Amino acid sequence: MENKMKINDNTRISEIIKAETAAIDAIAEVSKPLQRLKIPVLRKVMASRVSIAEAAKMGGTTVANIVKALEPLGFEYEILDKKTEQAEIKPQWLTSANREAIKWFDVRSIIESGTDPLKEILAAFKEVKPGNILCIINNFIPTPLIHLLKQEKAEASFVDTINDNEYHTYFLKKAESQLDKKRSNDKIIMDDADSFNRICQSFAKEKVREIDVRELEMPLPMQTILSNLEDLAKDEALFVHHKRVPVYLLEELADRDLKIHIHNIEEGNVKMLLF
Repeated sequence: MENKMKINDNTRISEIIKAETAAIDAIAEVSKPLQRLKIPVLRKVMASRVSIAEAAKMGGTTVANIVKALEPLGFEYEILDKKTEQAEIKPQWLTSANREAIKWFDVRSIIESGTDPLKEILAAFKEVKPGNILCIINNFIPTPLIHLLKQEKAEASFVDTINDNEYHTYFLKKAESQLDKKRSNDKIIMDDADSFNRICQSFAKEKVREIDVRELEMPLPMQTILSNLEDLAKDEALFVHHKRVPVYLLEELADRDLKIHIHNIEEGNVKMLLF
C-alpha cells in the first residue's frame, strides 16, 4: 500500500479489503468467528455492512487486536475525537416508549444450548403490535439479524451496549399503515407442518427442484442454494433440506423477488421452499 490508509472504529471492513486484499487473511486470523471473511459469499454479505468495531464484537475480540493485524499491511489507526466517539444517542422512538410497549427477549440461553434462535425471534417479533418494540438481549451485536428484520417489518433499530458481554438490540415495528402495504408480500414465513405441506402441494411435483445441503461444508450450502436459484423459472420452486435456518442466506436474498417458507422441524432438520 503506497499511501497509508487511515482507519478508525467506524471504518467498514469492505473499505479495508478494497484497499488491501491481504487484509482478508489478516482479519480472519484474529479470531475463529472472523474466519468467515475468507468465504467469498459470506464476505459479500458481511464486509459492506460491518465496521471494525462491529467486527470486533462479532468476533469476540477487540478493536486493538484487529488494528494490530492490519498495521503491518500499512494501515494507520486514528482515535476518533471525543465528539465523534460519543455513544450513539438513543432515538426518540425508544426514549419516549412506555415499558409496556417493549417486548423483552433474552436469547443467550438458546444460543448457549447450541440452537439458532431465529425462529423464536421471528415469532416474537410477529407478536409485537405495530408501533411497538422488540428488544433482543444477546452477548454480541446480531448484525445479520438487524439487516434482515429491517428488510422486512422493522422500521428502525438501535443497539444499546450494556457491557462487553451484553447488548440490547431494539427493533421498532412498522406502523399498521406501513405493514398493510407489505402484508401481501411477506418474504419470510415460518410455517408449521400443515401450512408448509400446503404450500409445497400447491406446486406440481415436476415444478419442484429438490436439493439437500445438510452434509455440505461451509460455504457450499449457501453457494449451492444461490446457484440453483439463478436459473429457477417463475413457476418453479426450490425445496431445500438444511440443517439450520441460514440467516446469512436470508439476508443475501432479502432484496430478491422471492418468497421463502421455512419449516424448522428440529435442530439439524430444516425444510425450506423458495419461489
